[in-house]
Amino acid sequence: MRNNRFFIRQYSANEFFHGGIGYVDAEKILSLKNFTPLLFPHYADFSMRAKLSRFFYLLKIFFTIPRGASLVFLFPVFAKMSRLLLRILRLKGDRRLVCFIADIDGIKDGDEQLLKKEIAELKRYRYFIVHNDAMRQWLQAQVPVTAIVSIEFFDFLANPFWGDREKNKQIVFAGNLEKSTFLAKLDLLQLKSPELHFNLYGPGCTDTMSSQANATFKGFFKPYELPERLEGAFGLVWDGDSIEKPGGSLGNYMQYISHHKLSLYIISGLPLIVPEMAASAPLVKKYGIGITINSLHEIQERIDSLSIEQYQLMRDNMKPLARKISAGDCLGEALDELMKFT
Repeated sequence: MRNNRFFIRQYSANEFFHGGIGYVDAEKILSLKNFTPLLFPHYADFSMRAKLSRFFYLLKIFFTIPRGASLVFLFPVFAKMSRLLLRILRLKGDRRLVCFIADIDGIKDGDEQLLKKEIAELKRYRYFIVHNDAMRQWLQAQVPVTAIVSIEFFDFLANPFWGDREKNKQIVFAGNLEKSTFLAKLDLLQLKSPELHFNLYGPGCTDTMSSQANATFKGFFKPYELPERLEGAFGLVWDGDSIEKPGGSLGNYMQYISHHKLSLYIISGLPLIVPEMAASAPLVKKYGIGITINSLHEIQERIDSLSIEQYQLMRDNMKPLARKISAGDCLGEALDELMKFT
């Protein structure tokens, strides 16, 4: 092992679409920052021989990682051996364990019992990387923290789209369409917002979604192809089952996270439309890269109120962020800052 920086590899051995690619890219960035990957062997094999192999690999890691080393891992941690490794290293007390919170499933799923278990697990650690200030505040209310940094946006290691876009009422929504059940209700917007049209990208599109007059299913593409494939003028970030407000547990979850689709839209040159209640709303305002709304009914009026110059300014404001996100510098800079703490 070549240095005293390591990370548990969980995602980059697999193929992901949309949100999961953010975790794959995070592990790629850790490797680029000279963190040595730790990947348990035969991770998809549950035979006794494979389990023994993973156990001996755990012992090797435990006795090889030097004192004072830093180990980064993405939370939640699903593999039992990875959780066991973290537990014994924590008991040792002479290695720094850095928890990068990718998801908080208890909030996302609206599962109070799971959330209690997750908080109990998070209390074992003192060094954290979080999405944004809202997640920082939530975590600090739950856990005694030594050091915490935020990424603001997930990195997305794709080539940005630098082509022209014009202000119009074509709205892009990309992601797991099946879980975005509000998309089946877009036709309810037609009475007050007859000019809006939604271009949908991703797996799980239902007949109800695609049969609406104001929605077109554009298919789904490999994540790194998306920036040049997306057709429209704005990128919508919304979740839940309602067009009136972000609904259900997924809508509530928006108060804490930075969606990966934020980064997709930024590197695609699409000004953002996000809920006013979302954790990403302060970022949209801070960088001047989009508009905030309380209901999808407000979109057309908000677009109408924008001048062509204001729209192009939003696109110009996105360019430095697109360079940062596509270069892996959101996590990269957070890691540099966190490694300064002793």
